[in-house]
Amino acid sequence: MKKYLSDKNFMAGFIFFFVSLFYLANAFLIETKGLVSVEADFMPKIYGSLLLFCSSILLINSFLKLRVKNEEHTKSATDWKRIFAVLGLIFIYVLLMQYLGFILISIPFLFCLSLILTPDYVKKTYWIYAVFSVVLPIIAYFIFSHYLSLTMPSGIFF
Repeated sequence: MKKYLSDKNFMAGFIFFFVSLFYLANAFLIETKGLVSVEADFMPKIYGSLLLFCSSILLINSFLKLRVKNEEHTKSATDWKRIFAVLGLIFIYVLLMQYLGFILISIPFLFCLSLILTPDYVKKTYWIYAVFSVVLPIIAYFIFSHYLSLTMPSGIFF
């Protein structure tokens, strides 16, 4: 039992399994009016279902790996510098979203996030990060605003 509690993937799958159950149960409690086909409960139900599916796969996969794995396991050092950098970046992203808008704040956010989360042993390809950081927010903005009729934070420029 100790090897399951010390495995990060198993614990993450276990925790997020119950978080997704709670999230999904509350998504079904969202009141809808029945006026349009896609209402306020649609995306939370999708996110909850995806989180439940992914956490179940992670839980099962890590359980099967730990069952056949020997007792030898290596402890990897936690990279606290990257963790706090990502948390700070998310804080700045959320703080500036209403002022600069979704597209303008998402571009530097995704670029910096790509730089931070790329492991040191992988060569950083800045042009791929730049293209990804520009294209993804624009596509997401148009999908959410035009096809799903959801308003995205527009900020001072849009």
